[in-house]
Amino acid sequence: MPEDILIYNRRSGQTEIEQVYGRKWMDLFYGTAWGRTMTAWLLSRHPLSKLFGAMQQSRFSRRKIDLFTRQYGINLAEAEIPPGGFASFNDFFIRRLKPEARPVAFDAAALISPADSRLQVFTIAAETRLPIKGTALTLSQLLGQSDTATAFQGGLCLIFRLAPCDYHRFGYVDGGVQGPVQTLKGPLHSVSPLALRHRPNVHCTNFRQWCAIRTPNLGSLIQVEVGAMMVGSIVQHQPNGGYCRRGLEKGYFQFGGSTVILILEPNRVVIDADILQYSAQGIETLVRYGERVGSIMHLSI
Repeated sequence: MPEDILIYNRRSGQTEIEQVYGRKWMDLFYGTAWGRTMTAWLLSRHPLSKLFGAMQQSRFSRRKIDLFTRQYGINLAEAEIPPGGFASFNDFFIRRLKPEARPVAFDAAALISPADSRLQVFTIAAETRLPIKGTALTLSQLLGQSDTATAFQGGLCLIFRLAPCDYHRFGYVDGGVQGPVQTLKGPLHSVSPLALRHRPNVHCTNFRQWCAIRTPNLGSLIQVEVGAMMVGSIVQHQPNGGYCRRGLEKGYFQFGGSTVILILEPNRVVIDADILQYSAQGIETLVRYGERVGSIMHLSI
């Protein structure tokens, strides 16, 4: 019997069952031995995702928009819609929102979410292990190097999972200086909890990009963007690095579900109690771009 994905909606104060895009295919390709073999040898390969992404760029893909928005309750009144409408499904997927639709938390001491997503928080244990889904993944595996990882022992790992129905642009959580984006090659497995039950190391093996960011309030942090199955590409606005500010858009994912991961130094933030409570139960919390998810312990004056 397929298991449900529970998520906590902090606006309603209720735990809900997530409506999974393409659920029957997820259950087939990650819930059966035959399907996992097919996924490993074909579906997780880049050429298929690029082909699927190209299909979402065609004008014929526009027909999917109405059904998709109705099925997932997407509020298009928030979006900046071009005069002639969206040119393709991907054009809709990477839509911009009106500035007032995602206000950044006014309180400068608020740690904000970099994306519309489902958030779960983990403490980075000894030897920089990430206790995700009961596995012993490490920061060195996630980043593809060991010298950067040791500074974050005892810190926090915040995993923001974007479902296909989410707004797919992501931003910065603090101002400062972003370093160049590092790219690590890998397959494109789904990042859904349905897939993680069978492939818990996805975040450390999928195609991903990361950069270091030096900030006045959070010290040094690492931001990672993880590609996923059927993601056309990850678009970075500053691939070579540069200055950034809190709430500014950093980039966007093209079609597919994806993940943003924040790696924070110890003693920098206190995560909101409701998020910690549900994270401890293995339940993600629904958050929005710019929303408060915690508090910064020491603000730079």
